[in-house]
Amino acid sequence: MRKNLLANSLKAVRDGKAAAAEDEQKPRKLSGVLDVQRGLDQLSAGAARQIDPAQISESAVKDRFDLQDGLEDLINSIKASGQKLPVLLRRTPQGPLPYEVVYGRRRIEACRQLGIQVLAHIAELSDREALISQGLENAARLQRSFIEQSVYAEQLLHHEFSREDIMEVLAVDKTTISRMLGVVSDVPRSIIERIGPAHDSGRRPWQQLRELLKERADLDEPAVKSLIPTDAADSNERLQGLIRALSNKPIPAPQISAKRTLADGRIKVETTRGRILVKASDEEMLGFAAFLDERLEQLLAEFGSLKHS
Repeated sequence: MRKNLLANSLKAVRDGKAAAAEDEQKPRKLSGVLDVQRGLDQLSAGAARQIDPAQISESAVKDRFDLQDGLEDLINSIKASGQKLPVLLRRTPQGPLPYEVVYGRRRIEACRQLGIQVLAHIAELSDREALISQGLENAARLQRSFIEQSVYAEQLLHHEFSREDIMEVLAVDKTTISRMLGVVSDVPRSIIERIGPAHDSGRRPWQQLRELLKERADLDEPAVKSLIPTDAADSNERLQGLIRALSNKPIPAPQISAKRTLADGRIKVETTRGRILVKASDEEMLGFAAFLDERLEQLLAEFGSLKHS
């Protein structure tokens, strides 16, 4: 039976045993979000270990779009004051590396770039427990944008989490989770990734983009991506730029219902719905416009009499 450090830590504190004795205790299976939360709280109170970042593999579910966002500031902070918050890793006996990150990817990357070991708590977690732990930690301290939260919710759904579980992990209500999943189902992932996290943009711009994409069904995915402004360094600007581009609908060319050529090609008459266009091809025929203008009332009267005769 596999051991679970999160559950073991509860018994260790109750019995007053050291962390080294935890491996000999029988684990209690974590059945729900509250169990995982209690285990995380207890684990965080225990001693962390120093782990070589080269021994840590990535998580299957990404909690951030851009790992580099704010990384330089974090590197400088750890360099000056050390790593204040441990990361959480889980053991992966069957994996390519001994450990897999549950949360704290940026802290691990910062330590990797500094060439130092990372301070980490170690646990034995199932895929489900790892995802719950990641979601709870990030909901508590990671300021994810609306679209990052939405993509994360979709990933949990694909890992067979129920909507109720996702609502509890992300601390959102039924309406919010429906809106999140609705946006990521209708806005292609490649477009979301091209735009970026858009931290200063809430739900409304993404819902507006979703509706615009439904209206512009004439545009395929590459065409939509081409409308995202490449000169915008900020992801909020890229989102707004795409919304503006999709909102400016092109005026369709009028459908010509009738077309005639007169006077050896020197006069062309095109008739569309609501418009009659007369074109003169040379200077001599420009006088025809004045000629027509002088007799327009008379022609309209004759036309009216024909309609009522």
